[in-house]
Amino acid sequence: MSALLLVGVLSGSARADEEESDQASVLAEQAISLIANDAGDARVAERIDDALMAPEKEGVDLALVRQALDVVERPGRTEAADERAEALLLDALGGKLPSAPKTGTFATGTETGTSTVLGEFRPARGVSDTGDAVLLGLAGAATVGGLWLSHRLRPPHTIRQLEHTTAEEVER
Repeated sequence: MSALLLVGVLSGSARADEEESDQASVLAEQAISLIANDAGDARVAERIDDALMAPEKEGVDLALVRQALDVVERPGRTEAADERAEALLLDALGGKLPSAPKTGTFATGTETGTSTVLGEFRPARGVSDTGDAVLLGLAGAATVGGLWLSHRLRPPHTIRQLEHTTAEEVER
């Protein structure tokens, strides 16, 4: 019982339900991340709305943030609209993310030391192009060739019968 209580007490610092930021710049950056990772229009619009309502609005052009919200809330989501909203939010931040590392300083604490927002990684499944087909064919040929060589070059199976020989027979 004490072990469970100890785990519960010590894990409190790692909980993810912390309060939302009150800085519009941080919320706009989070909206950019949500767009890049296809989080859905509702979540992106909510985060942009939070950025518009945030008490600390310095460093953010709210007119561009409103335009980004209009782009996200339009029906018929497209990749071009996502790119437009992301560009508007980045322009609203002055072209630089607030989490971008400052030159000449080391990343500490929860800082990552980068300001790159990567899109969601979706690798192709199965044979998607001729390069994959060629690689699959070469792998099959190597397997068939290896099986054929192992059969062709195997040593002959000889059965030797052990016989009891006496010392006199061995000397002959």
